[in-house]
Amino acid sequence: MKQNYFLPKLFVYYVCIVLLSNCKTPYEPPVQNEKQHFLVVEGFLNGNGLTTIKLSRTRNITHGDSAAYIFEDGANVRIEDNSNDIYPLYNSGKGTYTGYLFANPSYLFRLHITTADNKEYLSDAVVFKPSPPIDQIGWKFRNGDVQVYANTHDPQNSTRYYRWEYEETWEFHSEYYSFLEYDENSNSVKARSVPVYQCWRFDNSSRILLGSSAKLKEDVINQAPIILIPFGDRKISVLYSILVTQYPLDSIGYNYWKAMESNTENVGSIFDPQPNLTQGNIHCLTDSLETVIGYIGAGTTQQSRLFISHADMPSNWTQIAKCSEAIVPPDSLHWYFAQSGFDPVDYAAPPGNFLGASKTCVDCTLTGSPVKPAFWP
Repeated sequence: MKQNYFLPKLFVYYVCIVLLSNCKTPYEPPVQNEKQHFLVVEGFLNGNGLTTIKLSRTRNITHGDSAAYIFEDGANVRIEDNSNDIYPLYNSGKGTYTGYLFANPSYLFRLHITTADNKEYLSDAVVFKPSPPIDQIGWKFRNGDVQVYANTHDPQNSTRYYRWEYEETWEFHSEYYSFLEYDENSNSVKARSVPVYQCWRFDNSSRILLGSSAKLKEDVINQAPIILIPFGDRKISVLYSILVTQYPLDSIGYNYWKAMESNTENVGSIFDPQPNLTQGNIHCLTDSLETVIGYIGAGTTQQSRLFISHADMPSNWTQIAKCSEAIVPPDSLHWYFAQSGFDPVDYAAPPGNFLGASKTCVDCTLTGSPVKPAFWP
């Protein structure tokens, strides 16, 4: 009797579960389709070098959006001080405006923008803050990786807030040295006219790098992390260089960049700070309700360059590349060198044959530039 009662009950439970699962309907959250191309202003009023201001527009995140940059060209951009001096900046393309500021450190400075559609934007007047020198750009091993860091201090205890940017350059070599190249027009192999063994690559910082000594008795920054280079990274396969630029900030600017850092880097879970529309110190005079993104500071910057050699790395730092090789007979030149992704490396036996290898292992110009930088040792 108990078994006969149990089976119908189980069947009822099963039917209920099936019905409940079919009651689910997808939820389509409302999406705001209004186009909001906020003006983005990036830059620093540099009193000891070239001032570069970049103007662009935000884009909506929509289906199929390529997320390409919207550059703000055709604007009138100038720097003004409280002594009625004006320093024009000139458009060099892609929303970039450059010029020089011959600053009196006792003055206040602001950025004035008039866009091509005659909208006016003005930053708050800011105090000119000189940056103390960078004491050291150094590096150390951290769990096998290479940690690059910055040390600085201000004997006057007047800076307190810092931001850094960097430019990376590294030399790398092909796995094969090739002095031959394939000429598809004549279907022949000849002496190589341009070397493809030694190349350089370049990259710029993409993260927001901040430091503060506001809670310390002295204005000292010790080993502020700049970049972590993973173990075995090809950046240090020959010689690596990093040029670090240091910017002084006021407390308002530091809080702005700190909020931007949270928006862009600390949104991995529901427990992280949620994105917010960070307000800077630039405002639209034409429409007081329009949102403008950016913070403009003024002062001097400091730079320091560091070189790291592969000779300073452990013996197992360099990773062995996976390269394909082939002995190429003279009747297969076009198939190997024009169609199959190989490049000639050297002559091979018997006479008339060639040693071929993967293009990516032979030609460094596929991923780098063969032009040696002017500062390279």
